[in-house]
Amino acid sequence: MRKVLTALCCVFMLAGCASRKDDSANMAAYEGYYKSIQDNDRFQEGSLYYQISAEMSTLADGSHRYYIFLDDAQIAMYDVVLLAVEDGLSFDTNDRMMPSIGIFESQDYSLIPNQARTDKGFVKGLVLSGETAQDSLDIRMLVEWRDKNKENAHREYLSFTITEEGYTAVTRQTPVEETVLEPGTGEGTLNE
Repeated sequence: MRKVLTALCCVFMLAGCASRKDDSANMAAYEGYYKSIQDNDRFQEGSLYYQISAEMSTLADGSHRYYIFLDDAQIAMYDVVLLAVEDGLSFDTNDRMMPSIGIFESQDYSLIPNQARTDKGFVKGLVLSGETAQDSLDIRMLVEWRDKNKENAHREYLSFTITEEGYTAVTRQTPVEETVLEPGTGEGTLNE
C-alpha cells in the first residue's frame, strides 16, 4: 500500500510538472519508441542498473490499475525515457496512449544513486501507471537513458506480467542493451 501512495504522489507530481513540447516531434518520438518495442524480439526480465517492480489493484468498478516502479539506480541515468506497451498491442491498431515518461514532459528526469533533488529533475524513482479491464497484463517495456556526458543513449527491453500478486518475469533471455545515437529511433548498435 505504501508503494501505491508513493506512486500516486509521483504521478500527480509528474502530471503537475508536465507541459507539452512540440506535439508533432513528441508523437514522432513516441511512435519510434513504441515501434522499437514492437519490433524487438529479445527481452530481459530485469536489469543490473536499476530495480523494476510492479503491482496491480482492483478498482471499485471492477477494472484494475497497475503501477510499474523503476528505482534504486546503480549507475547515473540521465534523461530517462520509459514506455510500457500492454499485451503486445500493435502501434497501428492501438487507439490509446500507453504509459510513458520522458517523451511528452518538458522536464527531463534523471536517477543518480543515493541522490534526489526533484526541483532539478533528479528523482529517487519513476512510476508508470495505467488502467485495464484484465486481471493479468503482459507488459513489454523500453527503458532508455543517457550517460553522464549525455553523448550515448542506452536502451533495455523488459518483459513481464503484472497481476494482483505482483510482478512475474515472462522471459529469461540474455540481457540486451543498445547504444542509440538518436533518441526516439530504432537506430544504433547492439552491445551484448
